[in-house]
Amino acid sequence: MMSNFDSSINESVLFVDIGNSAVKVAVKNQDNWKVHSYQYAEEAAHEINNRLHPVQKIVLSSVRESTRDVIMSEIQAHLVDELTVHDIPSEKLDYRTPKTLGMDRFLVCLGAHSVEKKAVLVIDAGTACTIDFMDEEGVFRGGVIMPGLNPLLTIFNHNAPALPEVSLKIPDLFPGKSTEESLQWGQVAFWVDGVKNQLNRFQSAFGEFDLFLSGGDVEAVHKLLGMNTRIEKDLIFRGMEMMLKG
Repeated sequence: MMSNFDSSINESVLFVDIGNSAVKVAVKNQDNWKVHSYQYAEEAAHEINNRLHPVQKIVLSSVRESTRDVIMSEIQAHLVDELTVHDIPSEKLDYRTPKTLGMDRFLVCLGAHSVEKKAVLVIDAGTACTIDFMDEEGVFRGGVIMPGLNPLLTIFNHNAPALPEVSLKIPDLFPGKSTEESLQWGQVAFWVDGVKNQLNRFQSAFGEFDLFLSGGDVEAVHKLLGMNTRIEKDLIFRGMEMMLKG
């Protein structure tokens, strides 16, 4: 079977992002990223191994050790350049527990910083939602980890299954006049208010910044926030590329 990457793109470097819920494999074609997402590690490894064009290097970042181990066992491990927190220069990291820092948090900030060379705040909206700050000197200053939007919407599925599922919107009128509207105020609006409150805290602490939005839920979150944000889905790969360049 031919790989999804068998096309006119002939880049020799693959970028692999192992996240909480998916494995993303990307190649860069000029200034654009071509990304494929896989639910299972074996699928991603198959695509990597069956790529038509020869691979000279695989740049990998992971937040799930078990998935990483599966992929590493099935691909040509000698080609892998794995990025970890140990690769971050100490002067670029203002964080008390670097061993517990998810590498993806640093990489998306680095990717955003590479775009503007200014202070940046990145909302990475996925299974978890992280909001992280990098100053104008490229120093990662920490951030916030909160539940992602979709996990929050399923919080009642197990303990209160009689409650209905809700659509991703905030009702026009408060308070809710139906069970669905009441849930939307308590889940969707609750989440949006939480994000906006955190943004205010960052502004109070650091002043002005460019706001970036990334992650799997980027479109839905952008619509809900209703704010002037720069949407960049491929920030983590930009960050990986910057780390590779040194």
